Amino acid sequence: MMKYVFAIYSIVVLVLLARAELKTWSMLDSGLRLQKSKEPKQAEVLQYDLSTEDKKESLSTYRRDNRRSGHHEVDASGFTPFQILWQVAEVNNGIHRASKSSPAADEQGFYVADDTGFLRTYDWQGRLRWQFYSGVSPRGMHSTPLTDKDSVYIGDYAGYVYALNKENGKLRWITKAGTTVGSSPFMHNGILYVGIELPEPEGFLLALEAKTGKWTWTSPLIGNHPHSSPTLDVPNAQILMGSNTGAMVAYDLKNGKPKWSFATNDDIKCAAAIHGGSAYFTSWDGFLYSLNTTTGLLQYRLPLDGSAMSCPSINKDGTLIAVTGFNKNFVVHGPSGKIVWSSEIKGLKSRAQSSPLVISYTQQEVAVFLCEEKALCVHDLHSGKVLQEIKMESPFSGSPVYFKNHLFISTSGKDGLLVLKN
Repeated sequence: MMKYVFAIYSIVVLVLLARAELKTWSMLDSGLRLQKSKEPKQAEVLQYDLSTEDKKESLSTYRRDNRRSGHHEVDASGFTPFQILWQVAEVNNGIHRASKSSPAADEQGFYVADDTGFLRTYDWQGRLRWQFYSGVSPRGMHSTPLTDKDSVYIGDYAGYVYALNKENGKLRWITKAGTTVGSSPFMHNGILYVGIELPEPEGFLLALEAKTGKWTWTSPLIGNHPHSSPTLDVPNAQILMGSNTGAMVAYDLKNGKPKWSFATNDDIKCAAAIHGGSAYFTSWDGFLYSLNTTTGLLQYRLPLDGSAMSCPSINKDGTLIAVTGFNKNFVVHGPSGKIVWSSEIKGLKSRAQSSPLVISYTQQEVAVFLCEEKALCVHDLHSGKVLQEIKMESPFSGSPVYFKNHLFISTSGKDGLLVLKN
């Protein structure tokens, strides 16, 4: 019976997606390709079961917070090893070599999107609550879900941005923003901000109302794809976002106009992490960069071990940066850019795609790094000592996620989603 219900639900969703696709016909040329434009084209927003919440603020966000710090503070004296609770089999099929979506977690449960096009939510006993299927892209979803009190938001590789009812998975609104969304959104004062990809290649930064999906503003066209996720810089009222142009750009929070731009020598694939007045990020040119967030001026660039796409993570007081290079992990003194320690990722034959996680206990700080092709290691952040090794059967390319003593690892194979607890 459930199979028939899900089949009917999937057909309804596909009909709704087809309707949204029809709304983009005015944007297509004679070859049914999106027309090349000098500025972003605003698309229709299809509204269904809109939220009744007026004050919308995020509960779970990619890289922990809007600063993309990758950092969690825990009220416990020190680290104790994680033990596996359960797993969700084969959530990704690995058909596209890109970093996979990271799970989201809040008090109501946890949420995982995959490259087969499913977004699923589970309760804290590991029971499936509902699933949403977007069958319009063979590459599924790589964006990490964002949750607030009553909704889940995500983009997919067909260029849609969705808002779903968090209780039942029903569509709240949908908009066809571009050809691809690999970027993960953040929310600030009820507005979502996310990078949108167009053909040619091209892209832009989009701001839209979380409650209604209404487009608030778009940045000018970037010149290439924004695989990087945007980062909020509150003191300067701006958003930082990198792209495949190799530039890290600051956009005005009110209108999306560029304020400053800093050029690297290759693609920027991951989000900048901000602490104080500094922004840290990597580039495919093989460097870790530190910029002054007010001026965009270079504070230092540290050579890693080759082309890098890892998002840096920052410890509690901003003195240490955990980051992955080509196939080595580094902990760096944030203010000076000096390497504190480094370690090899064993058996990795290509560039690492995963990003580390930093957890601060009251008397100890740890970093969770990819340490083998199919293993994560928990290191003492200050000494580099390995405290635990977590073996997997599958490669890992996303970010580990921590929530209330639980560690979530979404892999690209047999392991699927691993849920551990300490």
